[in-house]
Amino acid sequence: MLRKTFRLLCALTLAVGWFSASFNQALAGSSQAKPIQLPAQFLNSMVKKGTNTLLSDLHTPLTQSKSLSISKEEILKSPKLNALPETSSNSKFSVSTVTYDVYNTTPDGAIFIKSGNSAQGYITAEGESRWFFTRVETPNKLTVFLNPGASTTNDYDLHLYKLDESTGTLNKVSYSTKGAGQYEQVSYVAGTGYYFILVQSYKGFDVTQPFTVHSIQSDSYDSIEPDDNPWFAKDRGSAAFSSSQTIDNILDEDWSKIKIPSDSTVRLNLNNTSAYGEYRLDLYDSNLISLGYLGQNTTAQLKLAAGEYYIRVIAPSKFDLTTPYTLTVSYQNADVARVVTSNITTDGGVYGFINYGYGQKWRIKNNITISGRAFDAQGNPVANAIVTTRIIVTINNKVFTASGTTNEQGFFTIPVNGLTSAAGKYSFYNGVSTHYFDIIPIDFYSVGKLLNSDINSLYHFAYQIR
Repeated sequence: MLRKTFRLLCALTLAVGWFSASFNQALAGSSQAKPIQLPAQFLNSMVKKGTNTLLSDLHTPLTQSKSLSISKEEILKSPKLNALPETSSNSKFSVSTVTYDVYNTTPDGAIFIKSGNSAQGYITAEGESRWFFTRVETPNKLTVFLNPGASTTNDYDLHLYKLDESTGTLNKVSYSTKGAGQYEQVSYVAGTGYYFILVQSYKGFDVTQPFTVHSIQSDSYDSIEPDDNPWFAKDRGSAAFSSSQTIDNILDEDWSKIKIPSDSTVRLNLNNTSAYGEYRLDLYDSNLISLGYLGQNTTAQLKLAAGEYYIRVIAPSKFDLTTPYTLTVSYQNADVARVVTSNITTDGGVYGFINYGYGQKWRIKNNITISGRAFDAQGNPVANAIVTTRIIVTINNKVFTASGTTNEQGFFTIPVNGLTSAAGKYSFYNGVSTHYFDIIPIDFYSVGKLLNSDINSLYHFAYQIR
């Protein structure tokens, strides 16, 4: 991946005038990322202010069909790193379908894409380039998305350039160079001006299945942007962090990079309070291989080997640019070996640590909260660990599980709600009334491992008869 990134970062300074037929080879093979010089005649043909229209008469596409409307599913359906965000079917992009034989293979033949619209084209030879451009009228975040088409073997890359209108040069401001069959996406906090989009074949081509380029602008975005792909991911280092960001358009992706110095247990949490946004977290290794995903308002804990990892937050179906989500990553300082329970509160007026003749146990009814502390094998409190409890009631052997996370001192609380009624298989007369109850098992786990605990059963209260 690094080799390819280096190769595609390179650009050759082009002399003012017409482009030669060797442009694509020169671009791919240059040794330094230099700006691209546009022909003066092309620059003079562009209206600098107040329009989004390319007025150049240098070239005219051979054929152009009428506009059509396709769903986001169609634009996004090519393979992504893990799974594509599912997108709302009632939202349409306007797409201009064009057959480009030769004319937009260089910047001076670039095809205009209005913000919020898409264009399609074909790569007819390996290494070939196709150029587009868009205009930002007021400073915004610019996002460009490339769907390479149905092929899983073709590898198309995406580059974004800003036009320096005073010098006529194109300066690269973003790029995305993933693997074969994968989408590409770039973003840039853009000032007013023209931005050029390069779609380039790194490997393969397809003259029957078109690629699709989509351009969109966001007038509201968070301060960490641009971070729409792994190369521009926010570097979080190896420390725990909590970060609040927004998804500013349906294609927006927020990437973070973390570094784990040694094998560790990592806790991931994605919290979203908005009813109008729905988000998902994806985890990737350093080679962008998917390690799984996490839904919003949930927590995951997993063991990861030393190395670098990427976290992506996306909006699978809907987003809310006004309400931020919160991504929290923390690291467990040791493996949990045992837990000690300090209290179990309950509803039903039956709270207590009592003895019904079968030893001291906590008495519970339907809704309880367990408080305790987690320790490692050496007796040290364990921070940032997820502790899960499992309770099995007597009727139908129904299983209830719930989890809590330890704080910096190793303390945790676990609410368990909705326990079904007890059968009352056991009884105890206390001199005033007879209490009927069950004795039910309780145990604790962390990262799938059964933990030692100071309790292993509870009195599940059913009813009393006076």
